[in-house]
Amino acid sequence: MLISTLRMWLILNRIKELRLNKNISQSELGKKVNASNQAISAYESGFRTPKKETWQALADFFGVSVPYLQGAYSKQEILKILQEYYLRYF
Repeated sequence: MLISTLRMWLILNRIKELRLNKNISQSELGKKVNASNQAISAYESGFRTPKKETWQALADFFGVSVPYLQGAYSKQEILKILQEYYLRYF
């Protein structure tokens, strides 16, 4: 349970992080990837996951790979995230 919750948190925050780094709203991102701002909000909050074509549109827009968007991290990044998670919640 902890691993799946952590993985979902990583994915959702990856989309939101990239959007905020580009300084655009959910509505603006939705227009760029042909999705509603409600859909973008749902992706970022965990209520929905993007369809395959939406994953690709998001990856293309942000200039990253789909696996990166879906939470692919290096070992160093995973260790850092786990340390931060542990310090915050335990």
